[in-house]
Amino acid sequence: MLERATPTTEPTPRRAPSRRRAGALVVAAAMTVGSTALALSLGSASAATVNLLANGDFESGTLSGWTCTGGSVVTTPVHGGSYALNGNATASDTGQCQQTVTVQPNTKYTLSGFLKGSYVYLGATGTGVNASTWTPGAANYTQLSTTFTTGASTTSVTVFTHGWYGTGAYQADDLTLTGPGGGSSSPSPSTSTSASPSPSGSTSASPSPSNSASPSPSNSTSPSPSASSSSGTGNGPSGDGKITVPGGVAVTKATSNAVVLKWNASTDSTDNYVGYKVWSKGQLVGTSMGTTVAVSSLLPNTSYTFTVQAYDKAGHASQQSAAVSATTSAAPAAKPLKSAYFDQWSVYDAAYYPKNVDTSGAAAKLDVISYAFENIHPTNLNCFEAVKASDAGHEDNPNAGDGAADAYADYQMDYSNAISVDGSADDWQQPLKGNFNQLRQLKAKNPNLRVTLSLGGWTYSKYFSDAAATDASRKKLVSSCIDMFLKGNLPTGVAGDASGGAATGAGIFDGIDIDWEYPGSAGGHTGNHYSAADKQNFTALLAEFRSQLDSYGASVGKKFLLTAALPSGQDKIQYIETDQIGKYLDYADIMTYDMHGSWDATGPTNLQDPLHDSPADPTTPIAPGTAKYNVDTTLAAYTTGLPEYGIKGGFPSNKIILGIPFYFRGWTGVQAGSNYGLYQKATGATPAKPGSQEAGLASWRELALTAQNTHWDPVTESTWVYDGTNFWTGDDPKAIQARAAYAKNKGLGGMFAFALENDDDNSTLLNTISTSLG
Repeated sequence: MLERATPTTEPTPRRAPSRRRAGALVVAAAMTVGSTALALSLGSASAATVNLLANGDFESGTLSGWTCTGGSVVTTPVHGGSYALNGNATASDTGQCQQTVTVQPNTKYTLSGFLKGSYVYLGATGTGVNASTWTPGAANYTQLSTTFTTGASTTSVTVFTHGWYGTGAYQADDLTLTGPGGGSSSPSPSTSTSASPSPSGSTSASPSPSNSASPSPSNSTSPSPSASSSSGTGNGPSGDGKITVPGGVAVTKATSNAVVLKWNASTDSTDNYVGYKVWSKGQLVGTSMGTTVAVSSLLPNTSYTFTVQAYDKAGHASQQSAAVSATTSAAPAAKPLKSAYFDQWSVYDAAYYPKNVDTSGAAAKLDVISYAFENIHPTNLNCFEAVKASDAGHEDNPNAGDGAADAYADYQMDYSNAISVDGSADDWQQPLKGNFNQLRQLKAKNPNLRVTLSLGGWTYSKYFSDAAATDASRKKLVSSCIDMFLKGNLPTGVAGDASGGAATGAGIFDGIDIDWEYPGSAGGHTGNHYSAADKQNFTALLAEFRSQLDSYGASVGKKFLLTAALPSGQDKIQYIETDQIGKYLDYADIMTYDMHGSWDATGPTNLQDPLHDSPADPTTPIAPGTAKYNVDTTLAAYTTGLPEYGIKGGFPSNKIILGIPFYFRGWTGVQAGSNYGLYQKATGATPAKPGSQEAGLASWRELALTAQNTHWDPVTESTWVYDGTNFWTGDDPKAIQARAAYAKNKGLGGMFAFALENDDDNSTLLNTISTSLG
């Protein structure tokens, strides 16, 4: 089986080198600001508002006042006047132009300008200042604008504009920085450079999440919280008192594995941004950037006592709040698990945010979301964060994922109130922003929801074999992942960004999902490391994760999930100890899709995830046995075994989560034949669509299925779409209903989807999973 790539191969995510933004960042296409500049609100009525930039309109016909790499002045295209800046972003340089100006401390300024091109940025950086905005693509001049307030010791800022690596020429014109002038009357250009690498989404990887033995928690409509008369200082460390104690701490909801807390905001006497830590029995169990949080992964039928402490990045902290107690409800009766992947990179061109998961109703129907993907460091063999693009678009590049990661999307990116889950805009000073903070907000609104961190995927599986090779290397990898993503010790200073810090991400993730593609097999991405020892080492790696997760969980009164995304092809399952790994996993997401696709460019066309074998299927059986790819064969391999492939079986069926693709695979140049293009020759992959941006691939939301072009195979219980030339294979609601019935009939643990951004705005496919499973 070829679980080749994530259903959306987005272009490498873009970002500004300075990600501190005073105003909230509206990501992707929504990021362009309207034609009216933001109004400047001055702190003093007597301070004169002036434009501090020299030659911001470039009407001198030169780059006077600016320091540029690869910049020039052009006469066309211009926004106004006779000249404009032309920058050139090459494969190795963003083509940055910048100018340093003097400013006043503690003063608000507005930066504005007109930009043209793909992924063009406008921003300012300096002591206590990091503000920027960008447009992902502008065929005509588009106005960008952002405001920022200088810090207490800020005397100068560097204004910059640039493109992004390899995007070519961009233009900028009529740039202004308005506000009170500083101590110097004339701005001076800066010779420093500040380009930083782009964030990356691993733009290809296979899915993986769901759970079986642990179904969704039940709501307790009356958590019966009780406020304690104790000051709560015994629950956690004391502070220096420079921040007021959070008041009004209360329990608003309790489920079988979560308690939702809220409180009143604290005030910091040092004027720093205030975050909050939640303590229980002297252990840190969660943090929040706002005044509510869901403390999750709790044990059912268990009493907990919590206190809340305000803190800031300068090291100040309040005393502990009054304690509040709540008891989680009993574990609910078992029911099928519903899970889905949220792609890290979906916030870029797809403009799909955690808020969409909430407003579409998906969050209320899901038990687990797996956040995909994080990577393994190529030399340290540990979990890490970086801002570096992968080369996921090139399957022949053996180093496509080396050192790639996207700290920007994870916890640096500013969210505006328009796209945040709870309607609040990120403050540029807060230590945690990005997707991680939004997932925290999503859980506060949906406490039944658990979120796991998925490690690996198609592009990021290269170094699993090395990391799993010895007891020492396994312990190192596991402890680093738990420390970074469960304890929330996110690195600061990644690509020059101050976000992160000790425990800033604590309590967001409820477990780890391992998506190793694939142990012991050459069938993964080009260049992946693999070994015959992977079969046993994969089991040992899962055992180490289970051991350390349980140990950490016991110390904080929690139970963390351990899941794995596993292949569906018997040629890859043979390298897994199917009879051993079940004892360590809560469940396994079996990637029962991508069995056929346009990597077989000339066909024959086939079905992506047939439930059963068909006598009409022309494909050759998979060596060394006689079975073809289908879900029946996959299920037999894991449960009862396939001796002809050396597969023992023995994996519990109630821990198997059946995978559903929210995307279709396609061929073009297909003749109708006797059955609307099924099992016919093709001339190649279907052309790339605007959203998916990959030949042979289309998300569900991109296809228009009609009664005339949609067809059903009763033998394999599968859907395909044929328009006379193009053949698409994937799951529509009818196919999902058939797979839900199959899962229930076989006693499977549930179903999962890859991935959420590919569903339509009404969550048609996810709703079908939910209603069909019950």
